[in-house]
Amino acid sequence: MIKVLIVDDNDNNRLTLNLLLEEVEGVEIHEAEDGQIAVEMCVKQNFDLIFMDIMMPNLDGFEATKFIKQIHKKSMIIAISALDDEASKRQMLSLGAEDYLTKPLYAEHFLQRIKQYLRIIALRNAPMQKYPKALNPFNSHVYHRMMTFHIDDETALVEFWDYWLNGEKNVIDLSDCVRLIYGFALWLLKHSYECSIVVEENEEKLYMMLLHVKPLHSNIIKNILLKHFSNAKYILCNEMLAFQLDKPIKQDNGSVEISEETKQILSKTHDNMMSAQEYINTTAISFMSKIDGLEVLNDETDKAILDFEKVPDKAHLAIVYENFQEYADVLAELMEFEHLGFAIQTLINFLSTLTVEQMDSEKSKRLSAMLLNLLHDLASWRENVFITQVARDIHYLDSSLLSSCIQIEAIFEEKSLDPNHDDEIEFF
Repeated sequence: MIKVLIVDDNDNNRLTLNLLLEEVEGVEIHEAEDGQIAVEMCVKQNFDLIFMDIMMPNLDGFEATKFIKQIHKKSMIIAISALDDEASKRQMLSLGAEDYLTKPLYAEHFLQRIKQYLRIIALRNAPMQKYPKALNPFNSHVYHRMMTFHIDDETALVEFWDYWLNGEKNVIDLSDCVRLIYGFALWLLKHSYECSIVVEENEEKLYMMLLHVKPLHSNIIKNILLKHFSNAKYILCNEMLAFQLDKPIKQDNGSVEISEETKQILSKTHDNMMSAQEYINTTAISFMSKIDGLEVLNDETDKAILDFEKVPDKAHLAIVYENFQEYADVLAELMEFEHLGFAIQTLINFLSTLTVEQMDSEKSKRLSAMLLNLLHDLASWRENVFITQVARDIHYLDSSLLSSCIQIEAIFEEKSLDPNHDDEIEFF
């Protein structure tokens, strides 16, 4: 049974949430009329899910969240408020809230979010188990916990993301690892491949594995890891990409000893994770007009790719990569995305060298399909980061975009990997 606490000084608001939660099975509902009462209740018992109003007498939602997180770090706190300003959202999230919903609530949307919250809580509360044999290829010790995420749609992938990047996880380099696995898995989904993510852990290590990665060219995986996670400890074998992540050493007094180098890594990782709204607030208005111009360019490029598919010659291909040049130019001006601009520029330079002889019917069709995928990814990136600003991490599509660029070049590689070496283990 999931224990839920509703914290709101307004009787009608508490009643509304009660009525909505009646449609959810397996929840036990409790109420608190203000933040002070909520803190006192949390001292006596643990709540899995807390819906927290902000403007309340005695103790507001900000202070209540701060105190409750000190008592129960694993409690999931969801802010629900009429305050729709960015400062309030940032403050609540920085204090430990994991989501911020604005009033009025809409039943369908709210119930969808509730289901997602409950799935994440169920994962957090999963009992510790011992497994006689580990799946990861690093060693075969007994592990205390194993989690499996079956990725058959983007909802499952979002659950994986939310579970591992929300809340406190005492694992070094976790953010980099999760982002890359997310990007690879998203690419597989978009190309109609299902995959699984398995996580094993013990007291010292966490092992994160993406299974069924064969559709991804091994060179793509290596190049992306080299660029975005160069210090990764990973093994690529048997259609599996496995990462080994370290946990900081705990001292007898319960404190965690972290080296200065590790602190810099963790600080860098935290700084690099930025929501779309945070990023837009720091982006010059002059850039936004260029972003707006990409909407028309997207339609023109889509048409140019379809024209190239019908008539695969250098003239039609030139129109395509000249359009992509505008994307590369815009990305190159945005410091946070200059690496994507470089990747697209490299792709453009490569496409400009292709000869008619290289563009046979089969390769031209594959090239057209992959260029459309790349274009659609860029359109999604523009929409979610700059227009709707719903992206929780502005770099959520980086791996997918980069892998698309590299895979397009791989179409024309004369030398392919020897299938007899698919099962070889590679250490980096």
